[in-house]
Amino acid sequence: MTGYHDYLIVLSPSLSVAKSVESAKNLCFKKIGEYNSHYAKAHITIQRWPRKRQEWIEPMIPKLERELKSLPPVLLDIDGFDFFDHQTNPTIYAKLNSTPLTQVWFKHLRRFFSKPDFEPHITIARSIPNEDFFKIWPYFKHSVWNEPFKVDKLTILRREMIGHDKSYKLFKEIAFNSRLNFYDFANSRLKAPILSLNKVNSQQINLF
Repeated sequence: MTGYHDYLIVLSPSLSVAKSVESAKNLCFKKIGEYNSHYAKAHITIQRWPRKRQEWIEPMIPKLERELKSLPPVLLDIDGFDFFDHQTNPTIYAKLNSTPLTQVWFKHLRRFFSKPDFEPHITIARSIPNEDFFKIWPYFKHSVWNEPFKVDKLTILRREMIGHDKSYKLFKEIAFNSRLNFYDFANSRLKAPILSLNKVNSQQINLF
């Protein structure tokens, strides 16, 4: 297996969001002990590339860099917490506010990875036993967390398939096109354009 690695393609949130996720993970640890994803840094998973050689991955990078130049940085919002009900072993996650604008952006990102539709999220506690879920979900169920953040790059992580260290480490960061405006990009691809909050606030609107 020498020469093989697991790759993970993610979007990384702001430092502020990452610290809040870390605090939420530590709360879970205090209530239920060790669990899956406790030490994983906050991220939005886009795709996994398991068991790949570096010489297979490196030729793909220039093409991906060119493709991602067609996407602007994306503006996202944390909107509390939710969970995936797998019948057994639910997953608690930080929910992202899904809008027509963000849906358009993720739709275009998925095209570069041949990935079906999915719900972008930030995992807090992955696949925990039901009894642990019922211990910690009340702490998240009514928690209010609304926080905007910007993602300006795609991150490719990599980990060894052999040895004791199974943690992912940075392999490559690919910037989105900072010259493109998120609202202009997404609205141009919607049948019914939506004004950004900033644009709405900048206009004089008389309701009476």
